Amino acid sequence: MNFRLIFLLINMAAFSFQGYGQSYFDVGNLAYEHTLYGPGTTNEFDINRFTLQLNYAHQLKNEDYLLGFYAGEIFKFQNLEIAGDDLDLYANFLGAGYLHFWAEKKWSLLTQIRFKFNSDRFKPEIKYAQTGGWFLFSNKRSEKLSLFAGMYFNQEVDKTLIFPIGGIHWIPNEKWNLYILIPSNIRFEYILKKDSWYTGIESDWTLNSYLVHENDRINYFRKETLNTSFFIEKQLAGNFVLFAKIGNYQLNDYEAYGNNGALIPNSILDDNLLGNISFRGGIAYRIRD
Repeated sequence: MNFRLIFLLINMAAFSFQGYGQSYFDVGNLAYEHTLYGPGTTNEFDINRFTLQLNYAHQLKNEDYLLGFYAGEIFKFQNLEIAGDDLDLYANFLGAGYLHFWAEKKWSLLTQIRFKFNSDRFKPEIKYAQTGGWFLFSNKRSEKLSLFAGMYFNQEVDKTLIFPIGGIHWIPNEKWNLYILIPSNIRFEYILKKDSWYTGIESDWTLNSYLVHENDRINYFRKETLNTSFFIEKQLAGNFVLFAKIGNYQLNDYEAYGNNGALIPNSILDDNLLGNISFRGGIAYRIRD
C-alpha cells in the first residue's frame, strides 16, 4: 500500500491549518523560533516563539482513521510599544477528526473539529474557547498527483471566518515533492539523500486573535503572518529528525484593539523585509512513507 496520501491527509488534520502538510506524519514536534523585527513605524523589538505538537492516528478495521491532536504555542514579545513593554501570548489547540476513504482510496473526506484557547494567560479557560474546523475532499488522480478542495471555518475573538480551501500534491520524480494548500501552506521539498537529508522552501500563512486580560488598554490582539523560509532536515536513527529554518516575514501584522473594539492608533506595524529575518530549529519524531 502507498501511504503517501494517507500521511499527507492525516498530517493536514493534525496540524489544523498551521501548515506543514506533507507526505509524512509527525507524532511529536518541538521547536523554537527567534525573530528580530524592525518595522518602520515603531522601535525594533524581539519575538520568541515556542511550539509543541502531539498527534495521534488510529486505523479502524475499514481502514479509515480516527485522529486526535494537541498543539501549544507561546509568543513572547519583548519591547513592544503598543503593549507598554513585554507581552506574552499563549495558544492551545485541541481537536479530533475522521478520515474516510472510498473508491479504492482514490477519494477521501477529511473532517475535523477543534477548540482553540488563545489569550495572554498560560492556563486555558473553557469559557473563552474558540471553535473551528474544516472538511476537505481529496482525489488521487495518480501515484504522483492528488487534488484537494473543501471549506474552513473558525471563530475568532471579533468574528467568524469561513472561506474555501484547496490545493495540490505533486511528485514530479523521486527527488521532488510539491505540496500546496491555499491559503495556508506551500512546501517544495528536495530529497538530498533518502532517509537522511531533506531541504527545500516553504511558505506558511497564519491568522490568530488573542483575548488580553492583563493589560488595561488592550481587549484583544490580532496577529497575521506570512513567512517564507529555507529549510534543512536531518533524519536520525529511530525516526527522530532535526530541522532548521531561516526565513523572512513578508506579512507581519500585529494589531491591538481597545475595550471599545477600536484599533489602537499606531498599533499596525508595517513590514520591513530586511528587518524581520527569523531563525527556527527543533526536533520531531517523524514517520515517512
